Amino acid sequence: MNIGIDVDGVLTDIQEFNNKHAPPFFKRKFKHDVVDKSQYDVRDMFACSDNEYRAYWKRYLFWYVIFEPARKEIKYFIRNLRSDGHKIYIISKRVFTSQNNNMGRLMRFLMKNWLWRNKIKYDKVVFCDNDISDSKKSACFENEIDVMIDDESVNINAIATITKAICFDASYNQNCEGENIFRSKNFDEIYKTIIDFQ
Repeated sequence: MNIGIDVDGVLTDIQEFNNKHAPPFFKRKFKHDVVDKSQYDVRDMFACSDNEYRAYWKRYLFWYVIFEPARKEIKYFIRNLRSDGHKIYIISKRVFTSQNNNMGRLMRFLMKNWLWRNKIKYDKVVFCDNDISDSKKSACFENEIDVMIDDESVNINAIATITKAICFDASYNQNCEGENIFRSKNFDEIYKTIIDFQ
């Protein structure tokens, strides 16, 4: 099977990253307290303005992109899938990666370098447009993805209309359910779910 795997929120724990860095940043710089800690997007966590959101990521984007580690169990999970004969497609809507300019080239290089440093093996990386809500759906269709693992409800709901979607369980996606959507709490559960699909 062709298996798609998201980066931010699946390969990495972006919610944990934001819970660690955002509260002191917003408290110090904007005098904001957390509004909803269960969210992963700082706009939802702090009900902040677009300018405040951009200020946060201007400060932390490269720190996150370069240094945030992959979840510990992911490389073994992917190794097992590849040993079983599956192809791995890294499918990401990470900001800037789909742009055809210097920032886009830099962000694509940094992601591929991050995958290499974290020993994550794959068959193909697909960069989707972050400004198009269903760009991952198109990527899954074009790459004949049989199963997509994602954490963001908008992506999962779109993808589930054309193929199987595994929702990587998080506090911010609890309302994500429906036909072709399978919820899993960890990579062991995901692996078992994929075996059941065969």
